[in-house]
Amino acid sequence: MSIFEDTLDHYASHNNLVDVNIYYKLLFSVITLILNLFANSPIMPFIIFIISTILILFKAKIPSRFYATFMLVPFSFAIISVIFMAFFIGIGPHIWDLGLFGWGITADGLNRGVLVFFKVMGGVAALSFLILTTPVNRLFAVFNELHLPTELVDLAILMYRYIFLFLDVTETMYYSQKTRLGYNGYSSWMNCLAALAGMVFIRTWEQGEMAYKALASRGYNGKLNMFYHGSTIHDITIKQWIILIVFEVLLAYSIYVTASINVVPYLIPV
Repeated sequence: MSIFEDTLDHYASHNNLVDVNIYYKLLFSVITLILNLFANSPIMPFIIFIISTILILFKAKIPSRFYATFMLVPFSFAIISVIFMAFFIGIGPHIWDLGLFGWGITADGLNRGVLVFFKVMGGVAALSFLILTTPVNRLFAVFNELHLPTELVDLAILMYRYIFLFLDVTETMYYSQKTRLGYNGYSSWMNCLAALAGMVFIRTWEQGEMAYKALASRGYNGKLNMFYHGSTIHDITIKQWIILIVFEVLLAYSIYVTASINVVPYLIPV
């Protein structure tokens, strides 16, 4: 098991919100995510990000360093999206000209990029609240209870477990190559990378075959049976329902009210 998976599972199982009704957390994350997608202004996605982050850091007590590392990948993706959209998406005059190939930043493109950035960060933070406060085995068991497609749930379970395994295998092979003076120069780097990709593909294929045989020997019939004996949706208290409904209604109303607010005003030539 990789260090990251072990840490993720550890914090998901040992936090101050782990015993909160999983259906309550699921409803909060999913409804907030859906409303976040309908936002036409970056203001409310930013607020969703702040609220989710406060819940994760101060209510669940997830360490800030781990949370920052966890959010690094979506943050990088969002930054790249902002840069691309600011330069290549949008109409109107340039508010900043690069002076190369006629490239420049438009107010429209910058608005779109900033909106995408905060929608990505807000949506990921809302889902992170569920992921970082709920053990994965409980989450998948609840998905089975909700009668989600069996193939989808089983595939997600296997992907979650094996993606970390393959990352560990890749890391081990990489350091093995490096100790043998690999990645020393461009030609060596390309040869080592090609060899690494080939070895990882073969190891993935072999691991898949072994996993299927192991499942078949244990009576696998096309469904991974998981049982959930925790709280149900009927265990959500009236107070929790009121908090959830009021929060989501206020969030929906705020998204509607702020729909026309942009970070950068449009520059329309007269």
